[in-house]
Amino acid sequence: MIRLTFVFNGIHLEAARRLRRRAAPDSSSRRHWPMPVLQVLVLEGSRLCLEREDRQLWPLRLRIQPAVMAVLALLTTLGLVGEVRLPHLRGAGRALRWLVRRCPCLLLLDDGLDQYRGQPRALDPGRFPPGTPLALFSDQRESRAPWCERFHVLELGPLYRAAPGADAPPPGAQPGSLIVDSPGVEQLMARVEQLPRPWQLVPHPVRSKRSWPLPCEATPAGSEVQIALEQRIARFSGLIVVGESMALLAALALRPAGSPLLVTLPASSDPHLRALVTRLASRDPAVSLV
Repeated sequence: MIRLTFVFNGIHLEAARRLRRRAAPDSSSRRHWPMPVLQVLVLEGSRLCLEREDRQLWPLRLRIQPAVMAVLALLTTLGLVGEVRLPHLRGAGRALRWLVRRCPCLLLLDDGLDQYRGQPRALDPGRFPPGTPLALFSDQRESRAPWCERFHVLELGPLYRAAPGADAPPPGAQPGSLIVDSPGVEQLMARVEQLPRPWQLVPHPVRSKRSWPLPCEATPAGSEVQIALEQRIARFSGLIVVGESMALLAALALRPAGSPLLVTLPASSDPHLRALVTRLASRDPAVSLV
């Protein structure tokens, strides 16, 4: 039997990894699968960087393209695809929607901040049968939106875990502002000179979603450019600025203790998500919300 796992960005990939690592990876299925199971990773590669472990977990990997989707639809028609794992059907083509409708088992992967929005953006909960498996990270588990209760939630654990010894700024850390380009940061243009200099900018990975219009004076040197966002946050002792982004959860969990965090949610942000950020800010005097 074939299990197809669709991933479109790094969060989806990490959710899929954790499910694959489990001792009983078939526990979410609704029926017994004859063994063995052929694991296939189907990916949109522009926002992904595969690691060696990924190649071991999924020796068979396919890029999303029309010919591949046509073959997968045919395999589904023949009854060879037993489960599909994917984050959402938003923007999905006809072939993907077709094979999801005909596959006997469906499992949904975490898609970032949606579990904290009263009205999720990536999926319509009412279009999935009650009890559909939904694998979620557990960073703010108590603050999930009520719609999550419709699903059978599979806990993946926190996405962001603070490393031992990360309670203090690293020696020699430089002050300034680390600006994570994300929806909402553009609101700071009217008072941008209040942000401590030098500024470092982490651009949004999708060019069309970039919000920060100004140049920044400081950029990481050498190999620092390639350091993951989470590591940059953990090493930065100055002001961290972030909008509506999963980097918000990373900053709450990973930044050095006492380092200031400025959250700039856009006016269009979901009320349930805004209430979560307001609660978190009220517990930590170093966190402020615009």
